[in-house]
Amino acid sequence: MTRTVLITGAGGFVGSHMAEGFCAMGDTVIALDSQFDAATRARLAHAELVQAPLNADVLATGRQLDLVIHGAAITTPPEDLGLSAQQHIDMNVGLLRIGLQLALSHGAADFVFLSSSGVFALEDGGGVHLESTQPTATMPYAQAKRAGEDATSAANSPSLRAISARLGPIYGPHEVTRNSRRIVSQIRRWLDRVASDQPIIVQMPDERRDWTFAPDLPRALDALLGIEPKIAGIVHLTSAGIVSNLELAHLVASLVDGASIDVEPANQPARLPMVSDRLDLAVLHDWTPLAQGIAQTFDVEAAR
Repeated sequence: MTRTVLITGAGGFVGSHMAEGFCAMGDTVIALDSQFDAATRARLAHAELVQAPLNADVLATGRQLDLVIHGAAITTPPEDLGLSAQQHIDMNVGLLRIGLQLALSHGAADFVFLSSSGVFALEDGGGVHLESTQPTATMPYAQAKRAGEDATSAANSPSLRAISARLGPIYGPHEVTRNSRRIVSQIRRWLDRVASDQPIIVQMPDERRDWTFAPDLPRALDALLGIEPKIAGIVHLTSAGIVSNLELAHLVASLVDGASIDVEPANQPARLPMVSDRLDLAVLHDWTPLAQGIAQTFDVEAAR
């Protein structure tokens, strides 16, 4: 059955992959963002693009929705935007509440808030971050995501299933900076270095992370939505594969003959990988192997 899916923040890295993926599954996708660059417009040729600020009146009265995926967010640090920490939090929570309002006023059955492993402080958890791990990070970005999770959980009802899907580190093709997201992933930075004959600098060689290939996310989310009995609340939506930074560096370096790796250990705590105690992530989706995803990303970027 074809669904009508509204995706906010669809001009960004994760949002555009969500829009592209749900289009590929045959859904009617309304891709909403305040800006789309030319490359993203071309990729989302099969979506209905709405270039406008996120507001409660952005859709025509009576337009029915089945699913809202809320990815609109300001991830750039507030000081870089001339905002106070509280302004940064309030703006992000405000966007989330508008997304919820759109879901409710247009009859959606499901609402998904794209949250982040960034809610966790380095000391949270016992080696991994689970849904049952209490997040304590205090940065504005983390506080905004946690406030969004609270608002999403409060909105869950018999008429609207509300899910906060926490994403770990994401990589993939078409990853670029924009005003609301000025830092690209470590994989993208390392790919840029080997492409320009610079060594990969590894500061935390033993740190282990759960990298997810962005094009996998739409089908993984679709599988999550199809689980019976239905799942609501906070869920970790991340690949089942975990690698160390040094292993990751070798995968990236293998793409270019002569690429080198410099290990310069930094004296700082290691971040932890995110796994799930609610889902069998390995069964949920046939995740793209990390080496394959990195190679695909490299090939796409090299051809641009």
